[in-house]
Amino acid sequence: MDDWKRRLKDALWFTLAVLFLIESWLWDHFHDWLHELGRTLGLQRYERQLRDFVATLTPLKTLGVFIAPLIVILPAKLVGFELIAHGRVLSGLFAILLAKTLALGLMSFLFDICRDKLMQMERFRQLYSTILAIRAWAGELVAPFKMRVRAAADMICGRLEALIGVEAGALMRSVSRLRERARQRRSA
Repeated sequence: MDDWKRRLKDALWFTLAVLFLIESWLWDHFHDWLHELGRTLGLQRYERQLRDFVATLTPLKTLGVFIAPLIVILPAKLVGFELIAHGRVLSGLFAILLAKTLALGLMSFLFDICRDKLMQMERFRQLYSTILAIRAWAGELVAPFKMRVRAAADMICGRLEALIGVEAGALMRSVSRLRERARQRRSA
């Protein structure tokens, strides 16, 4: 029975680590996507104005600007819960996930603008350090699983190459190039 409890506990921690890493990945990528969207739409001047505005704020008021998206999405989350309560589970989950994802993207964008002011607060610096430590822990916990998935993908590609023949070599090179690009982006 103790082994069962330990396995359940390990599965819970692993799931939480994966969810945290997914959210971290979204945070990192939404930041880049929003900056690119802003450049595409010509919104750089508004970003500059927001930076100038934040420069005039106290660190505590800057924290308010940073967490505003969490408050703004609250009605969307409530709508999602209402949909779930009335049996429309998929619609409700979609509303909640969409609101959460948009808020996460906006917060990553705002963090870039507010970082210096936020880091002036001791509690925020401690929280930020804790989050970075959790991210490192989650990465270490999930790393063996990721290695097994990569090994399985390599095995499948190898079998495809054996099945398809010479053309699979091009497939393997394409997959390798994609992996290398992803690794470069992660390390940048």
